[in-house]
Amino acid sequence: MKTQLSMMSVIRPPDGFESVYQGLASSVPIAFPGTLDPLAGEPGYSPDLLAGIRVSLGARVFVQIPMIVDEYLSVPGYTYKFMWRTRNQSGFNQAQLNGKPASEFHLRGDELGRRNFEPGGQSQDLFFLPGASDIELFEQAEPVGDGAASLTMRQQIYLPVMGASWSAPRTPAGNNGIWQQGVYQYTSNVNCSGPTFFPLWLDACGDEMLILVSKPADGGPWDFGGSDRGFSNTYGNNNGALPNTPNVGILISTGSMGGG
Repeated sequence: MKTQLSMMSVIRPPDGFESVYQGLASSVPIAFPGTLDPLAGEPGYSPDLLAGIRVSLGARVFVQIPMIVDEYLSVPGYTYKFMWRTRNQSGFNQAQLNGKPASEFHLRGDELGRRNFEPGGQSQDLFFLPGASDIELFEQAEPVGDGAASLTMRQQIYLPVMGASWSAPRTPAGNNGIWQQGVYQYTSNVNCSGPTFFPLWLDACGDEMLILVSKPADGGPWDFGGSDRGFSNTYGNNNGALPNTPNVGILISTGSMGGG
C-alpha cells in the first residue's frame, strides 16, 4: 500500500486568544486557527469570515489532539468539532492575484449567494461558500411492512479522555523512561512523559477545515486564570506565565492512502 501524506502542520488559536475569550460564556467555542480569511473584507466577502485550514476534498485527514493538561493533572471535558467549507473559483483567482494563500475550489465561477442584510439597512452581495460539520449516522429500528428505512444524522463532537494511565518503563540505568517530551510548557504530571495525543482519521468534506473547541456547559465562563488555565497551558501562554510555543498544538496531516 502506498501512502502519500503531507508533513504535519501545527494548528493553534491565535496568540493572545485568552484576552479575546476571557469571561465569555461556555457556549462560545474557541476556533482553530481562529484568524481571518485572507479575503475577509474584500468585495463579496464578510469582514468577519474566519480562515480555514486548507485541505483537498476527499483526502484523508490525520489529526492528533493533545490532552489538556494543567500544571499537575489532565483536564477532561473539552470537546472538538470539525467543520468543513467549500470554496469557489473566483476566490481562488482573487487570492492568487492578491498574492494571498489560495484554497482549492469545487464550486465553479463566482456565483453569489443570498444578500447579507446588516443593521442600519446596509446590505452586501456575498459569494456562496457553504459550510458543513462532521456527522454521525444512527440507524433507526427496522420499519414495519414496506416502509422506508431511515438514518438520523447528527453533528458529531469528539471528547478526549485520559486517565492516570502512564506507568513509566525503565531505562537500562533504571531511570523512568520518557516516550514524549517538549509538549507541555509547565507541568509535573508524570503522564506527560507518556502518550497524551489522540490520533483520529477523517475524510475531508470540503476545501477547508475549521476546528471548534468547547468547554463543559456547566463549567462556567472561560477563565484562563482558573478553570481553563490548563487550556492556556496547552495551547497558549499559561495565562501569561510563559511565552507562546508556536510549534505545539493539534497536529494535522493530509493526503491519500491506496494500493499498488
